[in-house]
Amino acid sequence: MAFAFFLMPIMESHVYAQTEELVGSVKIEGNKRVDTSTLLFYIKTRKGEALSRKQIGKDIEKIYDLGQFKDIRVETRQGSEGLEVVFIVEEIPSIGNVMLYGNKEIEDGDIHEIIGFKRGEAFQAHMMTDAKEKINSLYNEKGFFFATVDVVSKISERNLMNIHVRVREGEKVGIKNIRFSGNKNFSDGDLSDQIETKAETWISFLDESGLYKKDTLKLDVFRLEGYYQDHGYIRVRVQDPKIDIDRESKEINISIPIDEGLQYRVGKVTSKEDDIVTEEEVLKALKMKMRDVYSISKLRTGVMNIGDLYSERGYAYADVNPITKINESSRTVDVNIEVDRGRKVYVGEITVIGNTRTLDNVIRREFRLKEGELFDSVKLKRSKQRINNLQFFEDVKIDTRRGKEPDLVEIITTVTERQTGSINVGAGFSSNENLIFNAGISQNNFMGTGRRVVFSTNLSSRRSDYNLSLTDPRLFDTELSGGVDAFNTKTNYWSYMAKRTGGGVRIGKSLSEYDWLGINYNYADIEISDVKVATSYLKNENRTTSRISPSFVRDTRDNFMNPSSGSRHVVRLDLAGLGGTKFHKASYEGSHYWPIIGKLVGMVHGEIAWADGYAADSLPAFERYYMGGPRSLRGYQIRNVGPKDSLGNPLGGNQSLLLNLELQYPFTKGLRGFAFYDRGQLYGGGDDTSTTATTWDLAKMRDSIGAGVRFLSPFGPVGFAYGLKLDKATGETDGEFHFSAGNSF
Repeated sequence: MAFAFFLMPIMESHVYAQTEELVGSVKIEGNKRVDTSTLLFYIKTRKGEALSRKQIGKDIEKIYDLGQFKDIRVETRQGSEGLEVVFIVEEIPSIGNVMLYGNKEIEDGDIHEIIGFKRGEAFQAHMMTDAKEKINSLYNEKGFFFATVDVVSKISERNLMNIHVRVREGEKVGIKNIRFSGNKNFSDGDLSDQIETKAETWISFLDESGLYKKDTLKLDVFRLEGYYQDHGYIRVRVQDPKIDIDRESKEINISIPIDEGLQYRVGKVTSKEDDIVTEEEVLKALKMKMRDVYSISKLRTGVMNIGDLYSERGYAYADVNPITKINESSRTVDVNIEVDRGRKVYVGEITVIGNTRTLDNVIRREFRLKEGELFDSVKLKRSKQRINNLQFFEDVKIDTRRGKEPDLVEIITTVTERQTGSINVGAGFSSNENLIFNAGISQNNFMGTGRRVVFSTNLSSRRSDYNLSLTDPRLFDTELSGGVDAFNTKTNYWSYMAKRTGGGVRIGKSLSEYDWLGINYNYADIEISDVKVATSYLKNENRTTSRISPSFVRDTRDNFMNPSSGSRHVVRLDLAGLGGTKFHKASYEGSHYWPIIGKLVGMVHGEIAWADGYAADSLPAFERYYMGGPRSLRGYQIRNVGPKDSLGNPLGGNQSLLLNLELQYPFTKGLRGFAFYDRGQLYGGGDDTSTTATTWDLAKMRDSIGAGVRFLSPFGPVGFAYGLKLDKATGETDGEFHFSAGNSF
């Protein structure tokens, strides 16, 4: 800031010293953009008041603080009304228009966003250089390393600085090769798998591989060092990558020099005695033993496991400190675990945030911890799983913080609610049923109480289903669940038509954290018509069934919607004969999920079922098992599997075997792709058993392979899959496309 302050000539100054000089007027000169009235508002020197050097100094500071001026001078002149005080200002130019030329590969908005120029903002010379560097960096991130950027400014009459950005993009340059030198114990392929920077491939236009990003490559150096250190090479040095940009061939070659060093193994592993956690428990949680290859990440995971051991016992703030000693002669690393367990803590206040619809108690009743009890991290993790498995929330976060007292820990639960109710109308196509129409209204969290109300209808060329169900998963906030059902369905099984009308009641109880026992009662009137080929168990008739159905479920999956670990086991029994047809059925179904590598998840699902009549009654056709479709044997429709009548129509079976294997990959939280192998069969009597047998036979099974996707739509989980038959019989299609709504196995 430069400013000057001139007073009257010496003679007049002498007069001023004798008799106070009064200000006759205050004027502003030199301003073009800033209004005079604005400046006068900040100037406190007033007409009719005595002239004060101190006040004028303050006025200059106020004007300068506006950030719009680079020079301020003050002069006094003798005017017609007395002494004129003139503030002469020189404005800093403001940014006017920002104009872009030559950018085709990058949108105007992206450039404007990164340079951050705002119209009316004070212009500074360094802005030009900063803008040029930012635009160049943006083009480099997109692979345009030969792009040139010129940024020039032109000032207008109103002191506005217009910015002109001219870009010559040049051609895109990709990474041709990534080479490693000095690596003796790991191949180039092994090391390439550890870094994000990738060479160009034929699908680079999809995944942006082949792009050189300086910051990403810097992180890749640490990733490589971490990979080596996890395999015992604790002295590894990954040097700065060498970048060679070939302007003629328009390609980038990257070389990464590595000094591996020697491999180290685990030496002595010790831990101090503790009356809370034994040394044996500590070493088991550490999962490192003598002569193992030393791994930093394994040690880090072990430390967290040990912390969890103490946290489970109420020591939420235990400090686990691994002391390592490197023995150069034996190339080993001794590990000694020291723990400062701190004080035992208890659960303080549990706070729930974000539930705008769901009642507090619906969330709180899923907590395995209560206020005032000893803190347990295992119970806390399980609480989060249970709240997630309600499927009412898009996201659940549970944080802990120190309470008001040093021995208390507060729990803050933040939920983001998802839409749990829907009214849907839709249509689709199936190779089994041709045109499908469905409509329904459902609310999985009725009035925020956690109760489920569903009315649905599904109509196609082969079925018309109407279902109503009411479910309370926690009757009176207890571990009991209950529900009622009503249904009216009509299904064409090709070999006959079955119409069912009836209803039922359900009650269940949680036996433990993962075990559940339920019992259902169901009554139905069944009308069998349009029988193509009559048999002892299939003819046109009316029947009733009255059954009781106990079931047992053990479910340890970490997430019901998209599991990545855990199992689900279901045992079902049916005993009919309380009135009407007499038969009994039994089935077992199991699913297991486990992480394979990275985000890849493996899944195996199996099911075995058996049914028969008793007391001189045969098993009716409408109670036989059917297979084929998106939730059983994919690639087949129900006409392909099991015994058939003389016309080739399906009869179902009284015995069933099914195996499903999947590799699943979650692309996002709501989108999961999968590849599968299915093997299954129905067994029983019929006119045609050429593709099956009358009883269980592992050699007489049908199988398929395929792929598909599942995603969370506004109407719930939806899936698409295509299965290819591996043992296509005469007259069958090569495969089938399947659509499904609802959860998978």
